[in-house]
Amino acid sequence: MSPSSVEEFLLLKTAALFHDPPDKAWCLRRNENHEKWAKELAQEALKGTLLEKAVDMLSDRRVRDADRLAASVDRILLGKLIGDKAGALPERSIKLRNPLYPSIELDLSQIDVQKDKVIEVMKEINGILKKAENLKEAYFALYGLYELVWMHKGLPSGPADTRIPTHSIFDHLYATAAALNWTYTGDGLLLHIDARGVQDFIAQSRKLRDLWASSYMVSALIWSTSLDFIKNYGPDVVLMPTCRFNPFFYCYLVNKVPEIGGFLRKIVKEIRGMEEIVPEEEWPFPRFAIIPGSATLILPFEAFGQDPKKFVEEKFREKWRKFCNGILKLPDMKSLIKTLEEEREYGFVDVPPLSIRVSSSHVNVSKENNPYLKAFEEIDEERRKKLLKVDPACMLPLTRITKEIFDGRRSPLAESKRGFEYCTMCGRLPAIISMPRRKEYEEKIKEMGIPRTVLGEGEKLCPYCLIKRIFSFRPGLALSEILEYGKDVGLGAYPSLADMATFDLKSSFLAELDALNKLWKENTRVKKLIEEVLEPVKEELKVLQWEYQKRKRKEILESNIDSDLKMRLLNFLLAESEDIVLEREKRGRWNELRRILRENNVMINPINTYYALIKADGDSMGEILGGYICGHVCEEESEECKKELEKCIKDYISNLFEGESKGIVSKILSGDIDSAREDAKKKELDEKNIDELSRIINEIISKKRIPVSISYHVSISRALMIAALKDIEYVKESKGVVIYAGGDDLLSVAPVSSAIKIVDDTRLAYGGFVREFYGYRAERFYRFNRYYIPSMGNAGRSYSLYIAHYRYPLYEVMKDSAFRLDEIAKESKWVDGGRGRKDSLVITYSPRGSPESSVIPLSIWKPEFTFTDLTLFLRDTVDMILFKKKISPALLYEASGGDLMWTARRLWEKMEERNWKDPDLFEESIRYLIGRHLLTKEEDPLNKIMKTIRENKSLKRRSKEDGETPLFTELFKSCRLLYSGLRGD
Repeated sequence: MSPSSVEEFLLLKTAALFHDPPDKAWCLRRNENHEKWAKELAQEALKGTLLEKAVDMLSDRRVRDADRLAASVDRILLGKLIGDKAGALPERSIKLRNPLYPSIELDLSQIDVQKDKVIEVMKEINGILKKAENLKEAYFALYGLYELVWMHKGLPSGPADTRIPTHSIFDHLYATAAALNWTYTGDGLLLHIDARGVQDFIAQSRKLRDLWASSYMVSALIWSTSLDFIKNYGPDVVLMPTCRFNPFFYCYLVNKVPEIGGFLRKIVKEIRGMEEIVPEEEWPFPRFAIIPGSATLILPFEAFGQDPKKFVEEKFREKWRKFCNGILKLPDMKSLIKTLEEEREYGFVDVPPLSIRVSSSHVNVSKENNPYLKAFEEIDEERRKKLLKVDPACMLPLTRITKEIFDGRRSPLAESKRGFEYCTMCGRLPAIISMPRRKEYEEKIKEMGIPRTVLGEGEKLCPYCLIKRIFSFRPGLALSEILEYGKDVGLGAYPSLADMATFDLKSSFLAELDALNKLWKENTRVKKLIEEVLEPVKEELKVLQWEYQKRKRKEILESNIDSDLKMRLLNFLLAESEDIVLEREKRGRWNELRRILRENNVMINPINTYYALIKADGDSMGEILGGYICGHVCEEESEECKKELEKCIKDYISNLFEGESKGIVSKILSGDIDSAREDAKKKELDEKNIDELSRIINEIISKKRIPVSISYHVSISRALMIAALKDIEYVKESKGVVIYAGGDDLLSVAPVSSAIKIVDDTRLAYGGFVREFYGYRAERFYRFNRYYIPSMGNAGRSYSLYIAHYRYPLYEVMKDSAFRLDEIAKESKWVDGGRGRKDSLVITYSPRGSPESSVIPLSIWKPEFTFTDLTLFLRDTVDMILFKKKISPALLYEASGGDLMWTARRLWEKMEERNWKDPDLFEESIRYLIGRHLLTKEEDPLNKIMKTIRENKSLKRRSKEDGETPLFTELFKSCRLLYSGLRGD
């Protein structure tokens, strides 16, 4: 685009963001003309700024076209009903419904929005925009701050239309700005970028910091590939993942428009849950990998002067080259950089470790009835055809290099006697660096001038894995190269798997600062032992990624304890647990120290060697994005199933509407067309509209899907971004480490003691629930002050909780965890007399590579959507066994097999056959089994377990491999696996 075209383009997008007032629902209730009010607000916000000309574009044809193009199915149906009578069937109640599950609603009718508060928002935005130095900066600032300022002022998010309240006004405004990418010239392109082999690339890790580095590299590369389009056309071009509330966008915004940085930091600190979107002073980049391995962009067709596929693929390679150059420019780790430079012939700089798949669809807006649906279906079909994975290693000159080695024309790689050695991290490619063992290792490390944590004994790394390892210590320069801001920062400390395994020991020890200080001063025996296990701090480590370490370091530094003890505790907090706790001699001293501290009434948790890897994935996301909103209901071909599916779709359509329009639509859905015509006639609507509306509704029912739209995907994308921020919040609270949080996906590592809580909190939050004491609160919307954002509603999300020994290969843990998530959790369906549902948690305990799994449901249809609360049951039962000592652990082992369990299973089968008419025998068998292992005369432990068994007695799991199995057998097994992981058996 020419400079003048870019200016007009961004001004039109500004107009799109202001074409409706953010308090539109209340404006209509005040009987005011919303278009006139929208213009007044735009003038207030934009006067004296570089975007001021947008005020005269609010009614521009291209903005109106974008408004229509962005519309979702609800607005299409309403449009068919009312025809050319835009204000017909008005609705004064103000509600907000979930666009995925519109039966989920929030009534905002009692909330009042004063006009002076809205003007305050516009004045604040005006002050911000005046700081922008050019028009593009001004638009970026508006895009990033408009919704946030509204939220910060404590104002609610009303619907775009009170008659069809399934999309918030801000979703509608931002979707309209996105649609303008197509209506500006009438030609558009929908582009999907998908990195291949992401899961394998991330899984190919030996250390926890490798896992973080792998995931962050994927996020940074996908984001930076999209960044040029964002810079040229605006942040609205990225549909998924959205730039709204996206830390990658806000970090870019703060660094590129520093004038607004202070203001942005101030307001997000005052909006609980939004703190994560802005960078910290010491770490200018997003703290976590939040960008998935794919992105969907809506672009003007002129964005490409050549084939989109080739253009984007070359752009991705260019970003990888820049990333490598950032690594190669590092001023330290010179021995490793030198090795990379010497082996550039390997081709790693020009060939990224990931291949990308690009799908695109060109649309002409004026020639298509539903251009966005057509484009989405085309790229979806194209993606399905491209199932063949191309391994980037095929592009490397490895055959030539190895041939030259064996022909004697080239020196062996990494001085190998066999010509080359395979990389010990990925196990696939020849290594270019090889570390010896024992004494030779110590000499080599000293010669190379690097810490022991960078390369371990016997490690052999290929170029990609060496880059990954270097990046895990010094990410700053590489990120600066591709994100286009930032500085050279390092990660001196990052938690290890051993740190996660020994967390309970460390945290309980560091929780007793005052008691330790007293004993340090008064008890020479304790002081001597502490001196033996804790060394003084060696260096000041400023940048920390683990929230627990950051908070605890601050607490220790601000404490009034002895200065020598303080230094030792700081070192203990940051030092590698494998060296400072788990090394044989240290371990013995720690056990002695624990014993002596116990004698002095200071209780320290025992040493554990197991950690938890938590992996989550949204169920049926492909179906949801494709508009198959009832795809989860039934997968069978029976008549009963078809009726249930039809009912689900009809309920969905009916719940899209509110007020009089809902009454008419409900009659159409029930087949009472004549009555619907009469109602339409009374409202002075064209009766022919009913026939056309009925035709479209029948088409939706027949296709079993709704036509997807820009607004629909904008709403989902925002819900997923908020889900990601919630995941980060809950993992941090539970002392875990976030590896990746992408909204539907989550990967984190945590102590076993907090793993179930992370699963519980994040799963509840995904659906808009909040855990309370022995129950949950069904908010169903994410709340920020008085601003509400729809969650993923009733959509399922399955989990794998994998408990592994810290020394077991991380790659194997990652691989097996993914397998069990896909093949056990997601292949399980839970049935309780009604329809089946996925949404499972598979728990795996792997003592040195001999894994055993159990699976439980997280939610079921009973007949409505219901959380099972079985995560609480697991926590309580294990607590009664391990800590309260009310039940013998022998229960868990007897309940996992043996004659009594076999009898209970047979009784359960008999009860199933009799439709649970007389469940007493089954319940008595379980009661007897538990009663044998009670260690207290209290009835409470027995009653608690029996209550859960009774409530879920008819719940069963269906899977292709195991057929039908009762839940109760999985419950006891789950408790045993969790108990074993907590004990470190």
